[in-house]
Amino acid sequence: MFKLRYYQEKGVRAAFDSMRLGNHPLAAYPTGSGKTAVLAGITEKAVNKFNGKVLILSHVKEILEQNYEALKFHLGGDVGLYSAGLGKRTKADITVAGIQSIYKRGREFNQYDLVIIDECHMIPNSGSGMYRKLFKVMGKTKYMGLTATPYRLGDGYIYGKGRLFTDLCIDYTTGEKFAKLVDEGWISDIKAIRTQLEFDTQKIHTRGGDFIETELSSEFDRDGITQAAVKEIVRVGENYKKWLVFAIDINHAEHIAEVLIRHGIPSNVVHSKMEQNRDAVIKDYKSGKYRCLVNVGILTTGFDDPSIDLIGMLRPTQSPVLHVQTIGRGMRKFDGKAHCVVLDFAGNTKRLGPVNSITVKEKGKGVGGEPITKTCPTCDAIHHPSVRICKWCNYKFPFKHGLSGSDGVAVIARKTNWKQVDKVSYEAHKKPHRPDSLKVLYHCGLDVYSDYVFLDSRGYGKFKANHWINFRGGKADSVEEALEEADVYRIPNRIMVDTSTKYPIISDYSF
Repeated sequence: MFKLRYYQEKGVRAAFDSMRLGNHPLAAYPTGSGKTAVLAGITEKAVNKFNGKVLILSHVKEILEQNYEALKFHLGGDVGLYSAGLGKRTKADITVAGIQSIYKRGREFNQYDLVIIDECHMIPNSGSGMYRKLFKVMGKTKYMGLTATPYRLGDGYIYGKGRLFTDLCIDYTTGEKFAKLVDEGWISDIKAIRTQLEFDTQKIHTRGGDFIETELSSEFDRDGITQAAVKEIVRVGENYKKWLVFAIDINHAEHIAEVLIRHGIPSNVVHSKMEQNRDAVIKDYKSGKYRCLVNVGILTTGFDDPSIDLIGMLRPTQSPVLHVQTIGRGMRKFDGKAHCVVLDFAGNTKRLGPVNSITVKEKGKGVGGEPITKTCPTCDAIHHPSVRICKWCNYKFPFKHGLSGSDGVAVIARKTNWKQVDKVSYEAHKKPHRPDSLKVLYHCGLDVYSDYVFLDSRGYGKFKANHWINFRGGKADSVEEALEEADVYRIPNRIMVDTSTKYPIISDYSF
């Protein structure tokens, strides 16, 4: 058996614990943290411990190839590959398959006991779709999903009541868990900095939840703007070796590459309409022939080059998936790479949040107007509002009242302990001239620790509350609704409590 990291082992256990309850869980791990190893660990346990057959699905050719090679490497033995696009149609006890190739052949795959869907954020929350058509024919097959982004533009979170996935069994993509992976050296740190040039998208209209591409191109694909952006990339990128730039459309990408080349930067372009030499260009980029690759929306999910240490974002978006997946290209570890810098000319970080604290808009629900980032005045690094000390230059932000200690603030000399949870109770918490909140009481032996969920507030408080509710399997949009459905909420086995402050702070949960 191959060796999993501790947080990967937790994912394997959490997935099977959830499936034993009859759920269809979702496991979320950030890009670069070894999500494929988690997939292999779940597969191995299903085959060797439960004598099952496993079908691994995806819609992306590169993901299929990666999973096929990884499973052969980690598990050995016979692994099938069923994909018309890859020219293979073999089946085994473990089979990697393209959903496009099998969704009309459900009865031919009825013998599989577990289906694992990789990069499952591409599945809509509603409609029939290929996956639902497949499962309808396959019957009561167990299935689960893996992703770095457990949400979709226009749909919100992809798990919960009435959705394909019932619950989020483990999540290392947010908050302290994400930060811990960085601190322990499992994934690369991300340094998003404020650029001198910032795109103003106030006049850009939206369609389908995102900015209209033709309007973006008309507004920002201008020589003066491109010259300024490239000049800044070249200046900041002097000490960075491998650059990846995201453009609005093909013309925009070609214009950016032309200016980069004029500045002496070996560069090239890749986009979806390149069929014959796209793979060759990507291969040359990985080998070091090009310092910069400018792309149009294709080098996101499934693209793997750990040496990328600078990302230039010149494509504004309102999609949290696109935002996180693009930054994810720089999150893999590489020898000599201290971190990956993100030059966000498009303002996506300010709009959607830092990579481990994303604002997710649920369908039909708005998001308040409070700021979800702040900028260091000394080094221009973009931070979460709760950060007190800039990690890049040690600037100390002025203290502001009203920031909860559970917002992920780094506290010096914390005294933390795991507490076993006996039961959880809920009540409405009322405060004069403030919105009501849900008070959550964790009963741990003779001690009771409280936390607050700000469902009736706006901005970041509301964003955190929505995530809290969704993670625990609920759908409530208000304190009143939360009290009505509280009996369905998942309850943690343990909580981590910081007792070094006047009032104890709950900083982590174990389910």
